[in-house]
Amino acid sequence: MAIVHRRTFYAKVGQATSLVQHFQEAETQMKGYGIGWETRIYTDYYSGRSDRVVVEWVLDDLGDMDAELNRIMEIPEAGAFFGAWMGMLNDMITHAEGDNWTVVQ
Repeated sequence: MAIVHRRTFYAKVGQATSLVQHFQEAETQMKGYGIGWETRIYTDYYSGRSDRVVVEWVLDDLGDMDAELNRIMEIPEAGAFFGAWMGMLNDMITHAEGDNWTVVQ
């Protein structure tokens, strides 16, 4: 059964569009290092809290996420990119929430 790992990011005011671009850059890098998770990015500018961005990754197993991220972080260039990427992410958001959903078919 597939798992959907969903994170809701609460961007600082006016940062949602930049946050979407930031995740698109990370997705491109991840694909370059052989991570082919299905990724979905959602925005909601008109309801609930402002500047929300949701990112979902579809995985066969939740353990795959840690294993794959650990694998690419051992590559010096990838570690440098994602280390800097996380620093920029932290500057763009106030907080995030995570959910793990089992896809029932």
